[in-house]
Amino acid sequence: MSKPLVLMAALVGAGLSIVPVARAHCDAVGGPVATAALRALDTHNVNAVLPYVPASAEPELTTAFIQAMAVRTGGPDAKALADRSFMETAVRLHRAGEGAPHTGLKPAGTDFGPAIPAAEQALATGKAEPLLEFLSREIEHGVRERFAHAAGDKLKEPTSAADVPAAREHIREELGFIGYVEAIYLAIRDSRHAGAPAAADRCGH
Repeated sequence: MSKPLVLMAALVGAGLSIVPVARAHCDAVGGPVATAALRALDTHNVNAVLPYVPASAEPELTTAFIQAMAVRTGGPDAKALADRSFMETAVRLHRAGEGAPHTGLKPAGTDFGPAIPAAEQALATGKAEPLLEFLSREIEHGVRERFAHAAGDKLKEPTSAADVPAAREHIREELGFIGYVEAIYLAIRDSRHAGAPAAADRCGH
């Protein structure tokens, strides 16, 4: 594996770049939690969705499941309402387990960017290489872009007040570039010394 791919593997292992968006992905109708909730209802098997919530939330979700199953028998409209309510409950409890707020289900088809579909495709196919190549290109682009801005013109020490704004902007770009590189390094270092986040804390992973 090339050095960029090793770097990307470490970043994916650390769960650094895509976790915030992936967690938002959990709020979507087509996300993994809502999908598991519907699968649980369709198969009459609450266990299909229980892994997405902490153990302490199992009683509440199981009660909601029993109620939804009963309401579902009342016709198409009742079924739609029961399904929506159960999905909401499952996602809310999942988000609470992450210590994150839940502001309601996002509609199906919400665009969460290319990373989550790429990660899901990797899981579906059992092949990580296309995902690693994609992430490698993204981080290379990020480093090159920030480097070009930070190293474009050598910083000249301001000799007058008029020179200060330009110098300040240049320093901001230099420090931003250094911080970006440091964040990558810390992700690699931390992934070596700590296990990957628990599956229940990484929606869509």
